[in-house]
Amino acid sequence: MNSELRRVVEELRAAMATRHEWRMLNSLPAGARPETIGSGPPAAIREFLAATDGATCGDVTLFGTATVDSMQFYADPVDGAPVVLGREEWFCPGVISDEPFFVNRSNGSVWYFPDTGVEWWMSSVFEKAADDFTTFFLEWVSGPGYLRLTGSEPEEQWPELLERVGRLRE
Repeated sequence: MNSELRRVVEELRAAMATRHEWRMLNSLPAGARPETIGSGPPAAIREFLAATDGATCGDVTLFGTATVDSMQFYADPVDGAPVVLGREEWFCPGVISDEPFFVNRSNGSVWYFPDTGVEWWMSSVFEKAADDFTTFFLEWVSGPGYLRLTGSEPEEQWPELLERVGRLRE
C-alpha cells in the first residue's frame, strides 16, 4: 500500500469530519476488504479501493467495489468516436463532472477528456493527466491540479477543504 496515498486519505477524512457540509457533499469511506475488490481493476485501483472503497471528492467520483465493474461500459468503443477505447486497453475508475476518465491497463497512466464543449465521446482531445493513478489522486483529485481538472472555483466545498489542509497550493 502506498503510504502517501493512505496518509492523504486519512488527512482528508479528518478534515471532512470538522464540517458538516464537507461530509454531506464528499465521502472517503473505509477501505474495501481484499476479497470484495476482485482482480478486474488494475493494481493501483485495487490499492486505492483498499484505502477507500470509492470516493466523492467534489466533482470527481471514484467508483467503489459495488459499482466499478458495472461502469466499464464507458470503456466500450463508440461508433464514430474520434478516440477509440476498449476494455482490454482501458479501465474506467470514475468520472470527472459526470465524464469518465481512464487508466491505461498496459502502463497505468491516467487519461481524461478535458471540457471542450462537446460530449466526451465526441471529443478528439484525450489528454494524459498522470503517469499513474496514485499520482493522479494525489495531484489532481486531492491536490493543486483539482481546479484545472474540474473547472471548479476555489470557494466550492472540495477546493475549500483542500485549501484547509494545504493541498491546493502548488
